[in-house]
Amino acid sequence: MLLNVASIPRCLQGVDNSEEYAKELLKPPLDSPPCLDDLQRFFQEPPAAQIPINTDALALTSLPPSLQPHFKPASGQLALAVGLSVAASLPVGDSEMWTAMAEHTVVVSLLLALDKALPTDVRIRLVAERDQQDSTSLMTVKSLRGSSLRPDGVLRGYDGRRLLAKWENKAASMDDAVEDLRKKTAVWTPLYYGNIEYLPCFAAAGSNLQFYAISRASGMATAPRAVSSRFDLTNAADRARAVMATIKFYQLLCAQQARYPTDVLPAGVVMSARGHEFTRELLFRTDTLEIRKRVAPWSAFAFWCGVDFTRLEQLYRATAQRPGLVHAVKGAPTLEDNVYSVDLIPVGLQSSSARPATEEDARQLLHGLLHGLEAIHEADFVHRDLRWDNFACSPGSRRWFLLDLETCAPIDQPPPQGFEPVGWQSGTTLVAGRYTRASDIFQLALAVQPNCEQVVVSAEGRAFLEVILTPPAKQERSAKQLLEHEWLRCEGASMCRAVGARPGER
Repeated sequence: MLLNVASIPRCLQGVDNSEEYAKELLKPPLDSPPCLDDLQRFFQEPPAAQIPINTDALALTSLPPSLQPHFKPASGQLALAVGLSVAASLPVGDSEMWTAMAEHTVVVSLLLALDKALPTDVRIRLVAERDQQDSTSLMTVKSLRGSSLRPDGVLRGYDGRRLLAKWENKAASMDDAVEDLRKKTAVWTPLYYGNIEYLPCFAAAGSNLQFYAISRASGMATAPRAVSSRFDLTNAADRARAVMATIKFYQLLCAQQARYPTDVLPAGVVMSARGHEFTRELLFRTDTLEIRKRVAPWSAFAFWCGVDFTRLEQLYRATAQRPGLVHAVKGAPTLEDNVYSVDLIPVGLQSSSARPATEEDARQLLHGLLHGLEAIHEADFVHRDLRWDNFACSPGSRRWFLLDLETCAPIDQPPPQGFEPVGWQSGTTLVAGRYTRASDIFQLALAVQPNCEQVVVSAEGRAFLEVILTPPAKQERSAKQLLEHEWLRCEGASMCRAVGARPGER
């Protein structure tokens, strides 16, 4: 069982000044995170104020004279949390479970207690997540040797998206724990981490604990760098120093959080959605720059939307060398035990974070998406689920591409009864009861219209929007012909600079 501060009777807590203590500990607030080369010095410096600790715990702890001035007897929730971190009995054993319990007692529980003690407008509202290693999950990610490639634990901000820190546990070998930090953070992208210089981490092995930082370098993560001493949690003085470093670690996370953009992708998060008797899951992988998608049971999904796996496999292979739409890393998805799985590239900025602000932005948007439609249509398929959430773009150059090919179907087919994605217009989208290439063009127009109609002001641009809004039954132009429109004037996919998701792009 992990220790729970809330379980201690309030009658033993006395007056609770936790909020004031927490604010004093974190003064002065950091204007920005220390640079990587200054982190060791940062962790060597004690917190700005004395650390509150409950009297009983202080009496149980033999602190050396050099550390005694940094602690003071106090009451309240934060003092109790510090007391548990400093003096609670730690489990003894040679398994990773015992290591995890010790690390939680000394570090994670204190980080959460310090966060909770702060005023609402100041706290990070930390969320701690552990890898449950559930073999029944749709989203297991393992190495060739069968070990999990998901972090043992992560700390996120209140919205659950920002990955602020991570940790690894091992039964005995700190080298193995540090190696796990490295291989599970094998890529670095601003889509996950914004413009931060490094990702704070810690590792625990047996009774040892140490803080690290993983630095960005040319789009790849480098080997973790130790930024603190290595603490032996069976040693009272080392354990007290680990507590002091944990408070500094929280102060660092406060500064780091401010460096993350609001549109950061939820690195390492499994995003799950329930459908018509099926579940869809997405994982933004951190061991490699890919997105893993799984659907189960596939038979329920296929029945609902009228998709055939073999046909879908053909579509992925047919469009593998075409830009403007996502690609399967291994060329095609897989289906095993009624579980559909595909690893996708590239990873892009979500459309909700990249709305067009100018006519040129709108031109780039439609240019890239039409290349994706052209590829799908030339393979004799239609997308059928063209909505704003199914568009993405590269983070820097705003080159757009299509997502979610799982609802694609052969052209000119009537949809199954009950299948009508958001945005379909009754009596207009279908042509004689069938979904056509023109239906896709019309649905694309409806999806982009709210974000483009205010910024497209030129006569050529307004004329283009009118053309793509033509009802499908009257539409005479194909996606390929629309790319030749005077507003776009595409020079062809091989030379086009507007289209995203070029083959092999991540």
